[in-house]
Amino acid sequence: MKSFTKPTLIIDKDKSINNIRNIKQKADKNKIKLRPHFKTHQSLEIGSWYKNLGINKITVSSVSMAKFFSDEWDDILIAFPINILEIETLNNFSNKCNLSLLVDNFFSIEYLNKKLFKNVNIYIKIDVGYSRAGIQYTDLDYIDSIIKLCSFSNHLTFKGFVSHFGNTYNSKNEKDIVKKFKSSITKIEKLREKYKNYEFSIGDTPSSSLINTYPSFITEIRPGNFIFYDLFQHLIGSCKIEDIALRMICPVVSIYKERNEILIYGGSVHFSKDSFHKDDKQFYGYVYNYENLWNEKNRVGILKSLSQEHGIVKVENIQNFRIGDLVSIIPVHSCLTVDKMQDFFIEENKYSIMD
Repeated sequence: MKSFTKPTLIIDKDKSINNIRNIKQKADKNKIKLRPHFKTHQSLEIGSWYKNLGINKITVSSVSMAKFFSDEWDDILIAFPINILEIETLNNFSNKCNLSLLVDNFFSIEYLNKKLFKNVNIYIKIDVGYSRAGIQYTDLDYIDSIIKLCSFSNHLTFKGFVSHFGNTYNSKNEKDIVKKFKSSITKIEKLREKYKNYEFSIGDTPSSSLINTYPSFITEIRPGNFIFYDLFQHLIGSCKIEDIALRMICPVVSIYKERNEILIYGGSVHFSKDSFHKDDKQFYGYVYNYENLWNEKNRVGILKSLSQEHGIVKVENIQNFRIGDLVSIIPVHSCLTVDKMQDFFIEENKYSIMD
């Protein structure tokens, strides 16, 4: 087992590939496309695991991320309302890349029509209740105006609708996730009554992990977090704890016997500040002995607070710890932890994510 000296992120390849297979089997069974979101791992190496399983379409969250992956992937959806200030970068994209863009306002589609000279697919972002981004599913006149403009454009081809069921992340359990999924699908069905000849793409890890049967009009799913999962996904019922495929390794730098707490080298610059509230307690991760790295049953404490470089762990038995020990931590949010760390280990090999 490799000896680490500072906060280090490690990935279990077998768990990750098994997570991919599980979601792909559902997509194949329902005869829909799996277009995984790559913002979770941001890695060419991990991207190859998807490709080896026959997945050839991906989702990203920015123009720069699309550029990063475009050398190895030729069908990319930027699932974020397009930033028109990056029009020059879009115009310089390779023509071999089948690029799809997201819009949720008429100004942006007008701008693209005038300034974009590369052929792209256009999808409308639809808000079905998450209230983060998107056009309301009931605003049919506004939707029609965007589709109409695309129909007259030389470079913009309207393909369909994209929605993120983000409210599933606010669920309390599996039943709640399924309920919110069904509520969102009902709204998408109303939209589909008018737009029957277009694609309908949805994406979130909680529902993708639990839903086995999709309506026939759903053409693709776009989950991302599922490749690693994390503590948050486990606690809302999206996955089993043994499905979580990453750990943060942190050194113990001090011990406080009087309050049953240890200080670790590992703070918000490594984990982010995402936390979970349960039983009136806020915490940032589950903590294990390094020797029991992937044994989810032998938890020794919780990561109760984070500052920039420091983490405070509340432990069950302070006598089990020595300064210089290592602990293994399941983080609350894998996507942000990967983004913060910028690199990770798979066995003995180190890999970096996009700059």
